[in-house]
Amino acid sequence: MRKRLLTLLSSLLPVLWSRYTAFLLFLLGYTTVMEQVGGFPSLLPAWRLEIPLLLYLYFFGNLITRKSRWQPVIVAVPIVLCYAVFDVYRLQLGRMPRLIEVRELPELLTILPFWLKAVLIGVWEIPLLLFLGNISRQSVKPAALGLLPLAALGIAVEWYPEAFSTAFEATQDEIVHYSDMISAGNNGRFSMALYNEAQRRSMLKKTAHYRENPFYLLDKDRMVGEIKKQRRKRNVHLVVLESFLDPELLLAAKYSRRPTHPDFEKIFKHRGSFSHSPVFGGGTGQAEFEVLCGVPALREVSGVEFNVFTGARTACLPNLLNEAGYHTMATNGYRPEFFNSVNAYAGLGFEKAYYPSEYAPGQDTYLTRGDVTDEEYMFDGDLLGQNLKFVAHWLKEHPQTPLFNYVLTMYGHTPNDINTQKRPEIITVTGGPEDEQLQRAVNQYYYRTQAIAAFVRELVRIDPKSLIILVSDHLPPLQFGPNTYEDYNYLGQQEEFLYLNRIFFVENGRSVEYNTIHHYEVPNIILNYVRRSSKGRNGTFAPVDYYKAYLTIMAQAMEIKKILPVATPVSAAKEATPRNDHGAAPRSH
Repeated sequence: MRKRLLTLLSSLLPVLWSRYTAFLLFLLGYTTVMEQVGGFPSLLPAWRLEIPLLLYLYFFGNLITRKSRWQPVIVAVPIVLCYAVFDVYRLQLGRMPRLIEVRELPELLTILPFWLKAVLIGVWEIPLLLFLGNISRQSVKPAALGLLPLAALGIAVEWYPEAFSTAFEATQDEIVHYSDMISAGNNGRFSMALYNEAQRRSMLKKTAHYRENPFYLLDKDRMVGEIKKQRRKRNVHLVVLESFLDPELLLAAKYSRRPTHPDFEKIFKHRGSFSHSPVFGGGTGQAEFEVLCGVPALREVSGVEFNVFTGARTACLPNLLNEAGYHTMATNGYRPEFFNSVNAYAGLGFEKAYYPSEYAPGQDTYLTRGDVTDEEYMFDGDLLGQNLKFVAHWLKEHPQTPLFNYVLTMYGHTPNDINTQKRPEIITVTGGPEDEQLQRAVNQYYYRTQAIAAFVRELVRIDPKSLIILVSDHLPPLQFGPNTYEDYNYLGQQEEFLYLNRIFFVENGRSVEYNTIHHYEVPNIILNYVRRSSKGRNGTFAPVDYYKAYLTIMAQAMEIKKILPVATPVSAAKEATPRNDHGAAPRSH
């Protein structure tokens, strides 16, 4: 018996070496090439689950097909094509596909032109038919046994998603919540697709009772009606500024010159407001979720809410404004795959989403990254300047359509690199321990406030009857994290000082000041403005259950079908009881 086993193994070794090694080497070569041209990262680091899974799929295909000279190729091609789908999605749509999107293929095929259908059918159907045609009749029993591990994997994902997710997180490499690209590079395409599906299934169970929540959806139609009845609807420009630290709030710091640019000071008179962010040091997607959905980012269904959005319409501010007649557009200064933003923006209700052409080749956009030498991230002046030009043209071409213009900047992101040839360091920081990132962030702030002032000044000129909101997503971590903020006495280290960020308002051409709010109260302020309502500025709110509102939003966001908007969280949030520091009316200055 032992001799027979050794003989069998020795006869299999050449096959295993030639066939399986060639298959794996081809995939490694393919993924390495695709990484260089903008696809997903190389397969090489994904040895924990992905490479064994690929080899098993290849083994199973060889097990159930007839032996022939072409068998290795016939089995390999469908697997390679499945892998290629991920890169096509990345290059064309800027994101990683979700398994649930397979259900949308019939709808996609109905709208494609005939020639493209023919190409897709040729690329996919011919290899698939060749594979099916080579399945051996004698392979029924081996096929049934070979399917058991794959079936067990599918059952774990679909029926026991919490257990699968827990096991995956414990055994695989790091899952980076802000980037599908990095996570797929660490763990592989198929593995991350399974993990994302398990996350979605787990969260659907949790939110099942909230998909049609009458408590939360009750006031939506009245809100839309109030906006529609306005004779002249006013535009809204909301800019979320990456890590926009105001150095003058570091009370122990001393500067060689004032960090705020004089042009910025002329507009805001050194009297900005404060907003409480859900995050410190990172997690821009969480801040975006709050300022666009009007509920706290509770992380009840995901570590980052945006990561489980499927593109299905959910009850957030852009959807409500869109239903009330607004054109809703988002401009993002970085990569579309970060925080699953393509799906998230579609689900939030943005009709158009624009990214720099360098990060989203082939996609419709007005935006170019420009020169990011020694900085990596696009300078605010370049981003806001292009947005201003685009908006000016759009307003001229569509004078009767109100606009919700949302912009997310990326300059100021850690490690706060600055090109000193273009933006020399003119400010020196003293008064505490040396922090190189703080030094750079302070100088960045000077140039950022100059660029923002130019943007606001020109926007007021071309669109004077509008609302402009500028809000920092979160504080930058700097070199030593919270220690730097403590050493420099940020805001006197008042309660939760690490989450307090600057927010600025320009209403009908004048800067106004609010008492401290939360990021999730921004939509309420916007809705009050577009309805010409003073409600919410005098503290006359009725209570709302933010938890139910949150679960309603997430339940809808994770739906399979892209449904029409049904409500908005802010329609309920406008009735919310604010904290005591949000009771006063804004003051003009």
